[in-house]
Formats: sequence, structure tokens, C-alpha cells
Amino acid sequence: MSKEIILTVEKFRDGEENKFLIKSPKEIQLTLHAIAQKESVAILYFDNAQRFLKTILLAVTEIGIWLDVGPDESDNNLLLCSDTITFVTLHQGTKLQFVCHQIEMAIYASRPAFFIPLPDQMVRLQRREYFRLPVSVDAPLKCIIPVKHVESARQDEITILDISVGGIGLICKGQNVQLEAGESYPDCQIELPDIGTLFVTILVRNLFDVTPAGRVITRHAGCEFVGLDGQMSILLQRYVASMQSKLSGLR
Repeated sequence: MSKEIILTVEKFRDGEENKFLIKSPKEIQLTLHAIAQKESVAILYFDNAQRFLKTILLAVTEIGIWLDVGPDESDNNLLLCSDTITFVTLHQGTKLQFVCHQIEMAIYASRPAFFIPLPDQMVRLQRREYFRLPVSVDAPLKCIIPVKHVESARQDEITILDISVGGIGLICKGQNVQLEAGESYPDCQIELPDIGTLFVTILVRNLFDVTPAGRVITRHAGCEFVGLDGQMSILLQRYVASMQSKLSGLR
């Protein structure tokens, strides 16, 4: 059961995945070859990620990947007709994911197989990197925007919706500073309970409005941490790991 939960398609805010990309064909080939040797399970998502098929890597070369076909012929046919397929698997506790737009039937070791070209890039995520921690209303976190970035003569505190080692999601209300997509905000502060104060630059990647039933519209901002130094990165990782541990203890 745990593998099925882990092997989901990881969604990123705009540009967030760039820091996790592998672009070396040799490294991609060797990584996938190691997975094939262990006969690890992979998931192929298709039909706008509404359907999926479990498979096993059979072989990997410099030109492509051979995968075991599924037991359901109708699913196999739908997969072959899909123009966007997302491959997800785990290797040594690391999540691997890539998108392909080309899949075809082939023969491997005298039996039917799927064949896809070797991807030109692949996302590699350590668990602590792709874990996005929702912030509890009982223990809220605030992102403090410096005075120079607001029109009033006060610091602006914006509620944090979620946090990861890559960035934060913010809930912006009417009285908050009007953040702008594509703009960076240096010298922000986030107080991490029992850990320390995080001093960061955030880059606003996207903004969208949310209207809960019967409630006022709020604006959510997806933000990326920019140029996080070693000390701040350690504080952040320590906080995420601590909260992960607490969440695990509640299950």
C-alpha cells in the first residue's frame, strides 16, 4: 500500500522542477538500468493521469526502455494511443519521474513489451525534497515580508499554507501586500518553532484565487526559495523532518 501512495505523479509549481532535473543521457541510462536489474515496479500514468498501469522495467539501452505489458488489453491499447505518459518509480528511496510522448509495442526476450525512447531529462527527488508539509492551523507559520516591500510602514505577515525544502505556499488576504508573479522578495523571515528563524528570498511562481464555499475569496501564492544558503537549508530540513516525524507518530 505504501508504494502505491508514494508512486503518484509529483506536481510542481512553475519552474520548481528545474533544480531536480537530470539531463545527462548516460546518467539517465545507468539509473534506469539499475532499476531494471532489480525488477522494480513502475507506474505509467495516462489519459490525463486519470488512469495508470503497473509495469516492470525489462531492459534499458542508450536508445530506449523496454517495459512489461499490462494484463488488460484495453488498458494497453489506451496507453498506446496516449500522447502524454508519465513514468514514476522509486530507486533507493529516491523518486524518479519523467514524461514521454511516444510509446509502441515491441518484442523483448521473445515476448510482447512496451518500448519508449530514452528520455532526454528526468526528475529525481529525495523524499525529504518532494514532501510538501501542510501547515496546521493549530501551529501556524507566517512569512514576514520586509517593510521596504510594502506600502505601509509595517512588516506584513502572510500565512503559510504549506512548506517544503523547495518553497512555500502562501494564503494572501486583502490586507496583505499584493504579491506579483515573477517578482522576488528578499530578506523574508519565517519563524520555525523550536528550530530557529529562516531568512530567505522568495520568488513568486504563480498566483490563483480560491473561493471556499460561503467564504471570501483568498489568493494563494506558490513561491520558490531562491539562493538558500547551507545554514538556512539545514534549519529548513530539520523542521520538515521534525514535522514528518510528528505526523508519522499520529498515524
